[in-house]
Amino acid sequence: MTEIKCPHCRSSLALDRIGVHFQKFCSAIPTDTAREASLKKYNQFYTQLQSHSRGEMTTEELQNEANKLFLVR
Repeated sequence: MTEIKCPHCRSSLALDRIGVHFQKFCSAIPTDTAREASLKKYNQFYTQLQSHSRGEMTTEELQNEANKLFLVR
């Protein structure tokens, strides 16, 4: 299974576990407000996940998109 690194804590995650990770398990997301914001960004990121599953983007491109989306302050 393909993995990318969590933009927050840099843990390796299977693509099908990213949403749950942001919702419950990422130790680098300190508050409920930040966790909610991360979930909203995940909903935007889901489009890129679909593109990856169709073979329209590489894992490296997917990682770059995750970094851009989640690390913007």
